Amino acid sequence: MKRLLFLAWLYFASTRVFSFEVATAEFGVFDASDPQRVVFSPTQVVPRKEGQRYGWMIELRGVKRSVSVREEYVLPGTAIEHRTDSAEGTKLVIPLDRRSQVSQRQLVPVDGRIFGEWEIGPQEPAGRRQLDVVVEGRIAASFEFEVR
Repeated sequence: MKRLLFLAWLYFASTRVFSFEVATAEFGVFDASDPQRVVFSPTQVVPRKEGQRYGWMIELRGVKRSVSVREEYVLPGTAIEHRTDSAEGTKLVIPLDRRSQVSQRQLVPVDGRIFGEWEIGPQEPAGRRQLDVVVEGRIAASFEFEVR
């Protein structure tokens, strides 16, 4: 009987919905020019400079030890495939089925904050982007920004 009660408790504890609140959510760029610290500056414009780091910071209330985070990154409509045409030069093209990237990981909040970071790659196209951050199966933030 004790084993049955324990199994019932374990089942209900594992299916309980994790509740948290998003206190703040910001998008911006990271400056790591000083090796002693990284500076985060909120902005909606990311310089189109190879190696430029950018991303988000979300402060959560009521968090547990670690949270499941999924990022869906929607790229601009033109990019990625390299095509060379002698008359037009090199073009970058993303087929429709390759327009988004998804990453999923467990993050450990530090002082209630979680961070996500990306970097401008070589020949990354300019344009508008959208980045959705899903925490524990729920959209915690949606950021629209521009690379230029």
